[in-house]
Amino acid sequence: MSEVTQPSVSRRAVFLVGGYERNDAAGFFRRIGREMERFCKCWSVEAKLATPVETAEAAVTTATADYRGPDGTCLSDITFLSFDDIVKHDGARPFVVRLFAYLVAFFDYVFSGTMFRFFATNWRFALYFLYPFVMLAFFAWLGAAAYRLAEFLPLPGGPILPALIGVGVAYAVGRFVGRRYFVFHLMDLWSFSREHLHRRRPVMDARIDAWAGLIATRLSAASYDEVLLVGHSTGGALILDVAHQLAERLVEEGRPVDFKMVTVGSTSLKVALHPAAKRARMRLEALARPPGIKWTEFQALTDIINFYKCDPYARAGLSHQRGDLFPRQLQVRIREMLERDTYKRVKKNFFRVHYQFISANSRRYFYDFFMICCGTRPIEAVRGDTLPLSSEAGKTAEAVS
Repeated sequence: MSEVTQPSVSRRAVFLVGGYERNDAAGFFRRIGREMERFCKCWSVEAKLATPVETAEAAVTTATADYRGPDGTCLSDITFLSFDDIVKHDGARPFVVRLFAYLVAFFDYVFSGTMFRFFATNWRFALYFLYPFVMLAFFAWLGAAAYRLAEFLPLPGGPILPALIGVGVAYAVGRFVGRRYFVFHLMDLWSFSREHLHRRRPVMDARIDAWAGLIATRLSAASYDEVLLVGHSTGGALILDVAHQLAERLVEEGRPVDFKMVTVGSTSLKVALHPAAKRARMRLEALARPPGIKWTEFQALTDIINFYKCDPYARAGLSHQRGDLFPRQLQVRIREMLERDTYKRVKKNFFRVHYQFISANSRRYFYDFFMICCGTRPIEAVRGDTLPLSSEAGKTAEAVS
């Protein structure tokens, strides 16, 4: 298939919201630095990351990536929009509070019918949703089994000691397994998601407004060939909120609304599919109106923490009159991004697979997070039938409209 010629990007701004995790900006950029070394080795290019600069009032940190390759040079200002302090606050609450908030969220998703919409949309993601509840039920079952077994022992005090043994077993196993396999963290994630879609997280709303204001200021202070608003995982939902608030600001100031949204491994539908998420759907609907806003979404079957082959706009019950795809959906194959031994080692670790969307490839492939954020080609040139640099290495995947 012939490729449409796209203008080269020599100056880019990237604003990234990551997933619901306890990783601060310093940790994020340390990781980016390590991954960039792998990226350079894979593509035989040069890319250096400058010292990150923090803007405390909006919880953002920026570092400039200097890219040099056979396709040209590009300077990309990569800004990490952080909410790890909110995540850490959630995790620091007493366990009973966290458990209660999670159970409220779980049954909200069930009785509102959202869980069944997950199954109808993507059953793999629905199983991911059920995972923490099933694990909590398993811990409770172990405690009950230990209680029943202890009842057969000649212990003094009637049922008190068996009950204490049961609670102790449930606590010990739950503490070890729950922390090691992210059960408690995912409890907080679903609590956060429910509270945010119900508009009960004013701190998060204020953070999103601050991010939008900072981006608007940055765009007025510098000229960029391309502006990318990138969201990964839960950030795939939050970046849509940021984009809406940014567009509103630009309209109010009489400035052109011209930026591009990129969602990778996104879980935005965990918000938009809930009947109470009226604000989220309203914002999503409004984003389709300015023709200068483009949206590309990357999805992968191997990653269970995303909605594979799902149009997030249409699945939210929305329609638009645009002549282009909104979003433009591209399906990627994680196994084509990694060397065979590496993929074989990580493919059963669903968190590791999920984070491959924002990690460096070890094989040349049409989807490469660092080539998108640092290279000279605009996001429109990233297609399922082409590679960013001429090479026989790697394979391609089909683009799904």
